[in-house]
Amino acid sequence: MSKIKVKLFQYRPINKTKNFERIIDSIERGGFNIGIFPELFFSGYLIRDELNSNYITDYELNRIREKLPDDMVIVFGAPKFENFLYNSAFIVTRNGWISYKKMHLPNFGPFEEKRYFKEGNTPLTFEFNGFKVNVEICYDIFFDDPLVNGSDIIINISASPFTSRTYFENVFQSIAIKKQAYFIYVNTVGLQRNLIFWGGSSVIDPDGNTVLKLPYFSEDSGVAIVDREIINEARMKRRVLRDEI
Repeated sequence: MSKIKVKLFQYRPINKTKNFERIIDSIERGGFNIGIFPELFFSGYLIRDELNSNYITDYELNRIREKLPDDMVIVFGAPKFENFLYNSAFIVTRNGWISYKKMHLPNFGPFEEKRYFKEGNTPLTFEFNGFKVNVEICYDIFFDDPLVNGSDIIINISASPFTSRTYFENVFQSIAIKKQAYFIYVNTVGLQRNLIFWGGSSVIDPDGNTVLKLPYFSEDSGVAIVDREIINEARMKRRVLRDEI
């Protein structure tokens, strides 16, 4: 497949039940190959000690899996308990799921992630319809891991408040150009406790062009096309991946 449809769901988490229903509803409505929700969308980001009773279970993951057709993948953030609590990104298909555990946990300003989560230690990539896809979470955006080089799509699911907006947006294009890949950023939106999340979810192509940009500070969703030919042309024009030492 030379083209796939990617849908960004820039939604505000409400509660575990409602958030789960919105994931299921997105699958039933269809119209995309990869659907992406923000960081910790399943539970909400700033729920502190309530994380211990709002992590996702295998039962809920199976319910999502059973709804998926063969040509669809769902990516979303959720806490998961595996001996420790992890800030995780789940990649769910009809055949099962895999998870990425956030490697870089912010622990400054309003962020207290090391208080609640254990750090992961392994990047995650998966293959879908001939595309190599890397998934990361929020603060990971500022750290470069050579193991993800050669990915065709880099997905960053995020819960970034408005105070961090400039830092994030300033690196979107550089990541896409440097990695010669589509960079997809899906942020949460709205008020959680005393923080306002800015949205601004985006798709940037390998030449640094903005393919899709969702609004600031309001819920929205949108579809972008990821095109294999655009990736190939970018890599022909500039041989960054070939010349990397």
